[in-house]
Amino acid sequence: MASTLAQQMAVAIAPKFTAGLSTLGSIATIFLILRRRTPGNNGNGSGNTGGGGGGGRSRRYSNERGRGHGTYHRLVLGMSVCCLSSSVAWFFTTWPIPRDTTGVYGAIGTQRTCTAQGFFAQFSLSSVMYNASLSVYYALVIVYGWTERRIVSIEPYIHLHAISWGLFTGIACIGLGLFNQVGWDCWISAYPIGCAETWKNRNSVGDDITTTTTTTCTRGDNGSIYQWAFYYAPLWVVIIVVMLLMRSVYTSVRRQEMVMERGQFILNDDRDRLKKSRQIAIQAAYYVGAFYVTWFFPTIFQIVLVTSGEVYFPLLILTAFFVPIQGLLNLIVFVRPKYGRYLRNNPDQSMILAWFRMLSDELGGRGNGSSEPAVPSARRCSSRFSWRPSYLKRSSTEEISMDKRPAAAPDSVAAEKLEDGQEIALNHDDT
Repeated sequence: MASTLAQQMAVAIAPKFTAGLSTLGSIATIFLILRRRTPGNNGNGSGNTGGGGGGGRSRRYSNERGRGHGTYHRLVLGMSVCCLSSSVAWFFTTWPIPRDTTGVYGAIGTQRTCTAQGFFAQFSLSSVMYNASLSVYYALVIVYGWTERRIVSIEPYIHLHAISWGLFTGIACIGLGLFNQVGWDCWISAYPIGCAETWKNRNSVGDDITTTTTTTCTRGDNGSIYQWAFYYAPLWVVIIVVMLLMRSVYTSVRRQEMVMERGQFILNDDRDRLKKSRQIAIQAAYYVGAFYVTWFFPTIFQIVLVTSGEVYFPLLILTAFFVPIQGLLNLIVFVRPKYGRYLRNNPDQSMILAWFRMLSDELGGRGNGSSEPAVPSARRCSSRFSWRPSYLKRSSTEEISMDKRPAAAPDSVAAEKLEDGQEIALNHDDT
């Protein structure tokens, strides 16, 4: 742990910056998603009325904003709410720790405030599960061709699964008295730090090893075991599962590209579908990247702690700095497609200035669509198969008449449509 006053101040102050930015990022993401419900028409398709071109743009903008939420947006919304609650808890860092705790800078709380902070910090496990849910969602859509209707039928169970992990483990920790200070905040830990936990307290008697039931811990006995059972084991399972799912998404998109390259007759719709799948796979990879950036140093910290039994201050400060950051990274990923378009339309602006102006436009209602490409859907009758180009499903007569179809839109136009969130479904959902 932090041994000097300077180190204690560092671990107490540094996480406030990332936690504060993450809090703002989560609030912004939640706002951008919820404002899609802004009513844009009166139910008969007329939209807002106005004179001249301004009225037309108002109708276009309000209709785009009134489309409502899809499963993707609801999953990101749930993840952002979980990130918001934990980011606020982490922003307080050492303040909720009981004031009589030695070796902790800024401790002014009580055991109750420590328990409250620990609960919301543990609730971040639900955010981890939402990351897994997003990866499952992308795999179902791209790899297995599930329709939106089919995904919606299981969506309540996805949310229930994600929220239950953080909620029930947090309640269990309260009952077991596991929330105690861990140097820079309150979380699962035996107290006081370094006490002899029961599972470690073994006495050698001859050739036999007996486990005593005595412990020097006043709270949270066997806290190190519960850290693994209630957080790190599920976290690492999610890391592996997400990695495997993203590999399957990449393989599926690459397979589609290879089929397209070998095809002699390619429909314009097939090009749009493949472009869309590729963009969605890239977006999924960015979410995974944000997840891995958040948990890279905490994972290294825990591995070193388990293998050596030592706490190294550089790893501790990096862990405290990066753990609260995911809300900010999620916002960056969520608006990334819109940011790319803004940069192309404003090449003279610096990247940082362009990002803030783009975000200001979106938050101020001056944007013109979703920040996420519309998610592809597959035919309900063949949803258990991954998508295949249309030329493999059509008759030779249809292939011969392909030259009568309209020419494909330029790549830049197609990309702009995808970034605006317009529907270019891989296959139409038969409704």
